[in-house]
Amino acid sequence: MRAAILNEGQFVKLYDFAANMQNAPQYTLMLLLSEKLGLRPMELAGLELSWFTENELRIPLGHSKRKQGRSLPVSSEILQALRNHMGNKGGRVFRNARGEAFTANGISEAMRRIYRHAGVQGSCYSGRRTMATRLLDNKVNILVVQQVLGHSSPATTVKYVGVTDTMMREALFA
Repeated sequence: MRAAILNEGQFVKLYDFAANMQNAPQYTLMLLLSEKLGLRPMELAGLELSWFTENELRIPLGHSKRKQGRSLPVSSEILQALRNHMGNKGGRVFRNARGEAFTANGISEAMRRIYRHAGVQGSCYSGRRTMATRLLDNKVNILVVQQVLGHSSPATTVKYVGVTDTMMREALFA
């Protein structure tokens, strides 16, 4: 079953719930990186503070699905959330309650818990699918979306996106 594509109101519910969790800055950042950059659980789990520069996230070789690296621009919102979470710490960005680095499964479970407790149907891939769909809805070229998601083929990217009402309206009445 494919992850749900969410609307803005659903993300508001998720961020509101995360803001009231223990270690709220961590879970807010986790949601932001999923929704705004479409990061996979394995990428979130391996994320190191050193991968961030002033305005870019550089995922090194071997830390993404295809074992390739990729670079993504980051917004001031993400950088501020990163500062709020990390403070003066370095190293691994996401750690569990015992202080151990999250695994990809741990990230997926944490996200499932946030979604469930916030009353939103979705999973750790909902942010990724929503971001890809939003980009296409905003007329971003599919090849750019492919690059952002780190896919080797546009055919894979097409499987991630949904069809929105706006897309239907423009297709029928443009």
